[in-house]
Amino acid sequence: MGVMNKMRENTASVLWVLVFAFGGLWVLQDSGAFESIGLGAGRDIARVNGEAVLYEQYQAAVQQRTDLYQQQGVEITPAIRARIEDEVYNALIDNRLREEEMDRLGVGVSDAEVEAAITGDNPDPFIRQLFGDGQGGVDQARLGDFVAAAGQDPAVREQLILIEDQVRLSRRQAKLDALIQATARVSEGEVEAEYLRRNTLANAEYIALRYADVPEDEVEVTDRDLRRFYDDHREDFERPATYAIEYVGFEKVPSPEDSARVRQELARLKPQLEAAEDPSAFVSANAYGDAEAAFVAAGDMLPELADAVYSDLTVGRIAGPVLAGDAGYLVEILGVQPAENPSVRARHILLPLENRATAETLKTRLEQGEIGFEQAALQYSTDESNKNQGGDLGWFGAGRMVQPFEEAAFAAPVGTIVGPVETSFGYHLIRVESRATQEAEIVRLSVPLQSDDMRLIEEGEDLQYYAEAEEGSFADEARRRGYRVQQATVQAEQQAIPGLQVGRDALRWIRRADEGEISEPFDAGTHFAVFHLTGITPEGVRPFDEVREQLEPRVMVEKKKAVQLERLREALSSTSDLNALASQLGTTVETASNLALPNPIILGVGREPAVVGTLFGLDVGEQSGVIEGASAAFVARPTSFDGGDLANLTDEARQTIRQQLLDRKRQQVLQMWLQSLRDEAEIEDFRDTLL
Repeated sequence: MGVMNKMRENTASVLWVLVFAFGGLWVLQDSGAFESIGLGAGRDIARVNGEAVLYEQYQAAVQQRTDLYQQQGVEITPAIRARIEDEVYNALIDNRLREEEMDRLGVGVSDAEVEAAITGDNPDPFIRQLFGDGQGGVDQARLGDFVAAAGQDPAVREQLILIEDQVRLSRRQAKLDALIQATARVSEGEVEAEYLRRNTLANAEYIALRYADVPEDEVEVTDRDLRRFYDDHREDFERPATYAIEYVGFEKVPSPEDSARVRQELARLKPQLEAAEDPSAFVSANAYGDAEAAFVAAGDMLPELADAVYSDLTVGRIAGPVLAGDAGYLVEILGVQPAENPSVRARHILLPLENRATAETLKTRLEQGEIGFEQAALQYSTDESNKNQGGDLGWFGAGRMVQPFEEAAFAAPVGTIVGPVETSFGYHLIRVESRATQEAEIVRLSVPLQSDDMRLIEEGEDLQYYAEAEEGSFADEARRRGYRVQQATVQAEQQAIPGLQVGRDALRWIRRADEGEISEPFDAGTHFAVFHLTGITPEGVRPFDEVREQLEPRVMVEKKKAVQLERLREALSSTSDLNALASQLGTTVETASNLALPNPIILGVGREPAVVGTLFGLDVGEQSGVIEGASAAFVARPTSFDGGDLANLTDEARQTIRQQLLDRKRQQVLQMWLQSLRDEAEIEDFRDTLL
């Protein structure tokens, strides 16, 4: 019963993870699963045709998906959270619409079907996940034990009922999908047409009059032309409501005070670690570090940490406090052994391959003390990744660098300058700073080095308060305090602000604020941000004067296009011979080879789907009329078609194409069906009220 007790305790959480991981959120909405984990009725996040989608359901789903992202190593920034919230909201709306359709169509699943999907020969994918045998099948013994225990243990029985509800609704959804997708059909003609489309190549001759070849002085663009184009294309200039903002970002980087606080905490813990009989147990109980002792080479540590540890390998010594990366450390040395692969710490100066003489001269200057290595790296090195750090490469072991560099570095005495060493990157001058021929067995105690968020929030609140209280502007007050003011434009439906990882709360504030209003600090991922709304532009069509500069080049292209199309039509009216036509127009007949419908590119011209599509509709030698291409006016004729012989269409290839077309059609049918449900539904969205 030990296994059963564990199953009883864990099945609910396993259900959640699997449901959200495999897209099954919808099936729990009305299955009673939310109530079974303590979520009862409450406020509505939305209503679909009068039916509520509960806020509690939404929040539970958001939390479960957030947990799943975190398990995959994704940092949940405000922007990521906003995306998760949108995904969950849309899934719940779609699921409610699906359920209404299942009820309307009478889609049901019998008890016998549920039983077969759990214990039958073809179990539901959900059962395979819960009771998998690690090889894609079901562990029948474990499943049998669980079902048997459900007859004796009420708690296990509740879990089995939940699983049955999940499977029932999953089967019900599968039936609905099958019903919708059954309308998709693929004919033999479609299969053959797709085979020909994929495998036929065309060769052609053509004449092209490029629009760009029309001189500017041959085309006059009048104000009347611009206004006519503007009136004919007003939909191109529609804009949503737009908000102009300026803001100050407070970056979440540790301050000297934050670093001092970590050092103080490590200094407090150091004597306790020294006195601990079991250092691993002490670390496990008191900090975030690696509690398990392990031998670690210098090349596998952060440089600052390796310097502190390998400067003195006395067993029992505690190195630190040391700040390295995003944490502070104490490291106790528990043992020492010879290293299989030594590690070195080195600096280098990189010069281009054509500058060997410069490298040799610089080496002489370094050896004579005319210039320091760090200064020379900053002044001469082309390695931008470390020149500002004096060419410091940190610690590294064997296999980390290109072979010539590695051989030179590991052979060089500490403190000497070697080189120039030639690699594919250039010539290197190398100075080895330290060498470690031993490995230390260590246990690491670490304390995260983080910014003091409350301090940053208080700075933001101070800016907000004084910018509102003083007579000067937000920007003046920010600059007086030494902050950088940035500008951005946010549209009504925009879900992000470039450079900031804001969530829904910040964007909602921008859309609701009055012009001139200043926000409180919002979490923006790597920053906190204070916003000042400087202007609001209502939705509508942008005025003519505002878009005039954009209109002129577009109208110019249209005028040039009309010139070339008319020239080609006039010439074509007097001769149908392609060569004579080219002579009359002062151009030449061009050839194009291996044209394909899936990728309609003409070499030397560009993407021309209208031209390539027209060619595939003609017989060999048949000449087209005037074709309005993307970059030119064309007259073309196919000279041959290669490939695409239906005699080469095997039964296997025929079946593959049929299945691909069918899968595509089924997906399109489902998407169109779901969109039609959304278009016809009455959906009330209460997120702005609740979130």
